[in-house]
Amino acid sequence: MGSIFKPSPPPAPKADPAIAEARAAEERRAADLKRQQETYSKKVAKGVIGSRSLFGQAGGRGFFG
Repeated sequence: MGSIFKPSPPPAPKADPAIAEARAAEERRAADLKRQQETYSKKVAKGVIGSRSLFGQAGGRGFFG
């Protein structure tokens, strides 16, 4: 039927330290990638890089090209 006393639930199992470390590394990598993509998008919006940029074109064509 059951107990009249409510037993405390068992503690949650602790994760393997290697798995926790791998998860933290993946989160850091994802955050770094997102930051790099935001930086790239800002540079494209400013016109510093991109196909129509006046600066740093391939073949040495630059501002006065």
